[in-house]
Amino acid sequence: MFSGDKAMSVNHPAVLDEAFRVAVDRAKAIFAGQVDDGLQGSAWIEALSGETDQPIVSLNQYCLEHRMNGVCLTRYTIHLFRDHRARAKVPHNPGVIRIFKVVVDSW
Repeated sequence: MFSGDKAMSVNHPAVLDEAFRVAVDRAKAIFAGQVDDGLQGSAWIEALSGETDQPIVSLNQYCLEHRMNGVCLTRYTIHLFRDHRARAKVPHNPGVIRIFKVVVDSW
């Protein structure tokens, strides 16, 4: 620890535990019925993802692989990504009137 750093709050572990529980509960709602809902925390993530190491990373990776952003300890709300192959693409900025094409300039 560097001089001048503050010690971690005694409440910090409880806050992280609660954030993890909330993230798992959200994921359980999104992926309802895919694994035993009686499982909790890391055990539920392991059953869902098949991964035993790093449950937070495993859950977020599973979410990304299933067309949604990570739910575990992120600063973002949950977004479900739709399949855009069947319809016209909608720009993030509805005021955009042109469709931009990405061009890679290599010399």
